[in-house]
Amino acid sequence: MKELLVRLFCLLVCISLIIFQLIQGAGHVTLSIFLLTIMLLLYFLLPLLKQALSSYLIILFIIPLLTLVSVNLVYALPLFAFFLLEGTFRLKERQFFIFLCTSIIISLAITILQWIPIYSFLLLIAIHVCCYFLHQHVEQREMKDSLYDQLLAEFRQLKRLSVEQEEFVRAEERTKIARDIHDSVGHKLTTLLMQLEMHSITNDRVNLEDVKQLARESLEETRFAVRQLKTAETTGIQSVLHLIRKLEMESRLHIRFTLEKGVLSLPISNEQSIVLYRVLQECLTNAMKHSHSKEVDVIIGTDSLQQIEFEVKNKLLSDTPIIYGFGLTNMEERLQEIGGNLRIIRTAHEFIVKGTFSKKLS
Repeated sequence: MKELLVRLFCLLVCISLIIFQLIQGAGHVTLSIFLLTIMLLLYFLLPLLKQALSSYLIILFIIPLLTLVSVNLVYALPLFAFFLLEGTFRLKERQFFIFLCTSIIISLAITILQWIPIYSFLLLIAIHVCCYFLHQHVEQREMKDSLYDQLLAEFRQLKRLSVEQEEFVRAEERTKIARDIHDSVGHKLTTLLMQLEMHSITNDRVNLEDVKQLARESLEETRFAVRQLKTAETTGIQSVLHLIRKLEMESRLHIRFTLEKGVLSLPISNEQSIVLYRVLQECLTNAMKHSHSKEVDVIIGTDSLQQIEFEVKNKLLSDTPIIYGFGLTNMEERLQEIGGNLRIIRTAHEFIVKGTFSKKLS
């Protein structure tokens, strides 16, 4: 936004110089305004036009025509330099060289026709040289940014594959342990129960019944442990962080977590875990939509009432007011369902979402 305002201000100053010279002299104001209007129309339609080079070339050819309506081209040189810089940043390599060469030819032509003095021509040549090196710098920076994005995407993919491989290895280990427990401990306990059944016919039934009950309980506990081992997953806040990290891999965000000591061991229910994850997910989605920065701060801890407290902060893209749409309303309703509350804070440069809920459902 600031960059756009600076560009518009510079353009306004350049045009004001031409209009000032027209007012001071005896030029054709109407025709001059018409030519300036065409230039401005082409400039503001550039984002919608596929051939930006053609528009820039037309603008460069229109500027020397101002001398035909009694405009001193010395006053038009700032406007000429402005569009030269605009083309430097917007045009790609081949188009830029065509644009730069055309601009040099136009500068040489208006100098030969004595429409501008020689010192103005030398100044234009210096501006052309600066634009050339500036364009080289811009191209190298864009190339580095593109390479960085590719490396970041590959890193996220490798990280995601690493997590998936780790989960697969853990699943294999759990399955192996479950099979070993079932084959060894389960078999032994079953054999013990059968032997006790046989001895109960001749021996003391009271003591044997106690032993049989103990064996049955041991067998049931073993089977329960096997079932739990097969389906065991990370729970609580740790599971929420695991899901958020996976979400970070798939997005272009960089999430900075700040966790208070002992927060990972806080007891929360599955419903609370789901609500916390969904709320954080919505906050990150909003950050991707409305923030100009890829960085998001997530803070999880406890407040003075020993309630679980979270805070999500991200930079703002513009000064637009807060609108309670479906996303924010949905987050608020989710937290209210588990006895929590949500607060939205907007500062000059940041958007902050704060929420709290109890450790246990009432």
